[in-house]
Parts: sequence; C-alpha cells; structure tokens
Amino acid sequence: MKSTVEFEIIFHGPFRVSTGHARSGVDSSVPDTERLPNTSLKGVMRATAKRLLGEEAAIVGEVFGSYRHESPWRWKSAKPETSNWPAPQPAARVRIDPNTHSTSENMLAVSEQTWAERARFSVQSRGHLSEETLRRHQLVLAVTGQAIHSLGAETRRGLGWVGISCTNVELDERSVAEFLELKQA
Repeated sequence: MKSTVEFEIIFHGPFRVSTGHARSGVDSSVPDTERLPNTSLKGVMRATAKRLLGEEAAIVGEVFGSYRHESPWRWKSAKPETSNWPAPQPAARVRIDPNTHSTSENMLAVSEQTWAERARFSVQSRGHLSEETLRRHQLVLAVTGQAIHSLGAETRRGLGWVGISCTNVELDERSVAEFLELKQA
C-alpha cells in the first residue's frame, strides 16, 4: 500500500539552510530555489527520531534507511504557501571575545537568511508496504515531524524556529504512547 504523509511548517522567524559556499557580499549563502531541501528535512527528522526513540531503535533505520537498506520513503523539498520563496536577506554576526567582552578583531560574518510564513512538504512511500508496517511508519513520521521545533543553521541563536504539524495523520494520546513503545522494539 502506497501512502503520503503531509506536513505544514509555520515559521516563527527567519531560517537558513546554507549551500556551504560564499556569494558576492556574503560569507554563507542559501540555495537559489530550494530553500528547505528534502535532504535537510529528512536529516532533521532522523535526528529527532533518534533523540526520541534512541540511537539504536530498529524502527529509525527501518523508516529512514540505514547502511543495510534504503529508506522506503521519499522526502519532498518544502514549498512556501506563496508561489516562490522571498529573496534572501543578509544578516551580520560578530564574535565576542570571552576575555574582553568586546568584538573580536576580524570576526564579522555576513550570511544570507530567508523567511516564509508557511510552507508544506510531504514524505511519500516508494513502494508497497504492508498495512501494519505502513501504520507504524506513518506514526513515526507524524510524531517525529511534529516534535521538531527548529531547523537549519544557528537554531540556538534564534534562527529556524518552527512549528510543524502533520496534516493527514491523526495523533492522539494512544498513538503517541504506541510511538514511545517503539523504543523497546
């Protein structure tokens, strides 16, 4: 049985998923088109699943893939509610010297960041999954997605704070308890 798990992201401020390259006038740039790519979404969801269920939980490898097998799911990049992402804006950062409590010499960095009010992304099964496997995987994806509160770079400095909700998998106390039981499985 094939399936799609859908998510809505509400951004509480700007975010940045960097390209890893500088661009004229900035030390760190964001991608031109896919500001929140599928690889970043999958990565933050996997990290959250490991945090919630444990590094060794078999279900994490089963859903997200492992060195033994490919994930049976395909992540789609986030798309903003509007037709395009807004133009990236530069933001400056300085390093504070811990001894003098003043700015460190030559430590100004200018990075791009972007913003949207809302965006959507989905995770789609690649092939046939049994009804029981599909239900467990959907549960892991839905709970994990909703447990994410930050994404991208510098989340501890105020960037990338989000609220994510799964829009097509209902979660209640019983389903969350079932999710937590997967820790032991």
